[in-house]
Amino acid sequence: MRSRLGLLTLLLFCLISGPTAVGDTYPRNAALDAIHYRLHLTLTANSDELRGQNEILFQFNSDGVREIALDFAGMTTDQVMEEQRAAQFTHAGDRLKITLSGDYRRGDRCRIAVKYHGRPGDGLIIRKNKYGDFAYFADNWPNRAHHWFPAIDHPYDKATAEFIVTAPADYDVIANGRLIEKRSLQNGNELTHWREDTPIPVYCMVIGAAQFAILNVGDVRRDGPDVPVLYYLFPKDRDRGVNGYGRVREVVEFFSNLVGPFPYEKLALVQSSTRYGGMENASNIFLAEDAFNELLNAHEIAHQWFGDSVTEADWHHLWLSEGFATYFANLFAERFEGRDKFVQLMLKNKEEYLKEYAKDPRPVYDPAITDLMKLLNANNYQKGGWVLHMLRRMMGDEKFFAGIRDYYRSYRDRNALTEDLQRVMEFHYGQPLGWFFKQWIYDPGYPQLDAVWRWNESAKELTLRVEQTQAHTVFKLPIEAEFKLDKSAQRETIQLTERSQNFTFKLGAKPQSVALDPDEWVLKVLKLRVE
Repeated sequence: MRSRLGLLTLLLFCLISGPTAVGDTYPRNAALDAIHYRLHLTLTANSDELRGQNEILFQFNSDGVREIALDFAGMTTDQVMEEQRAAQFTHAGDRLKITLSGDYRRGDRCRIAVKYHGRPGDGLIIRKNKYGDFAYFADNWPNRAHHWFPAIDHPYDKATAEFIVTAPADYDVIANGRLIEKRSLQNGNELTHWREDTPIPVYCMVIGAAQFAILNVGDVRRDGPDVPVLYYLFPKDRDRGVNGYGRVREVVEFFSNLVGPFPYEKLALVQSSTRYGGMENASNIFLAEDAFNELLNAHEIAHQWFGDSVTEADWHHLWLSEGFATYFANLFAERFEGRDKFVQLMLKNKEEYLKEYAKDPRPVYDPAITDLMKLLNANNYQKGGWVLHMLRRMMGDEKFFAGIRDYYRSYRDRNALTEDLQRVMEFHYGQPLGWFFKQWIYDPGYPQLDAVWRWNESAKELTLRVEQTQAHTVFKLPIEAEFKLDKSAQRETIQLTERSQNFTFKLGAKPQSVALDPDEWVLKVLKLRVE
């Protein structure tokens, strides 16, 4: 589903830039592609019992596929149908294996229907909310969806989805995509049908069911249908949510103009139960019950482009999701609150990264991590954001954001790896970037600079010595030096490439102060003194 480099180019890239092969161990099946999930779900008032049927449309990419293996844990499988014929299956542990009777060829399609019931042990949170009202909220990340519906529970295989939910009539049901139908049933229940026609990762396929106050806070204009922005709030928190969610429409408009069109039919912010502060489910963000924070919302909204639409193909490239969301939330602050606020946020991110790195010194791309929850770390969030920040400075705003728009346009609704981002950015920069991604993504650490300057009055020269004192990687750093004189300031860009380097500058007078990287464009620790 995604373009590949030629073999020779890929081998050369790996030698220069470090490992980019698939790093997680999920058993991918290249012969099979999930196209569409159609879930029929029945929720019962004040009960954690779930009844469901998942109809999955598959396409075969090879001849002679005889088995389909799905992730499915903790629930009871009642029946499996293959094109309306009873199918043989085994369900053991967290794998549901279906034996196919049809003779399928490449390009053929097959619909599998799995009927099941049980109490989800994870993935679908069924409990009372903070006001004592029963509620249902899916919480899938990273691979917990298969605890409440059978699926290929990995982001490499994206699909469209729809949810047909039967629930008590006093519940409002939210899910991905656009609302198709909502109608009353004779038994006091209500049927709600949502459909998402854009391929999304399984971890973003969610439902929520609770008593809500639903607000339409306005539309965001785009080519094609406008995007409605909705709030789903617990009724007692209606006013708090209206005030606390912040400038949501402005966030969507800012990212749309900066990156490209919003990828989905709507955007709903949903007060919910989640183990995270917020979860970026495509077209409906689930926020923790008391999470009323504009920067958090900007982070989750940025994910609609990066994570939901352009999705990492391998878990160990998570920075393509979390680093992007972290940085683009800061960009929103830069646009609407000013450069000082932006720098404040970047420095806070830096301190968070340095603190975690001191305890666990790893690179951003780290296939040694096997517990996916441990990928939620400062490498993928804070350092990932800094990587984009430094790339922006090096390329310049015009080329950087042109590259970001091209990256989004090229991989929208698809999967990407770091090598894909590198290739797009190299095209716009016009120079190789293998060294940049190697030192910041594939190698651990950050530069620790020990700098000293000395003034020679007779020669009117300033000598600057910079040493890189960190272990392992010697960083290649374009970095700016600023010399403040009596009534002016002079800036020069120096290139750090070695452990120790000396630079000489002709100045009209002894500077009142000297600074390295005065605008905070480089992730570093710096000691600077005069000799």
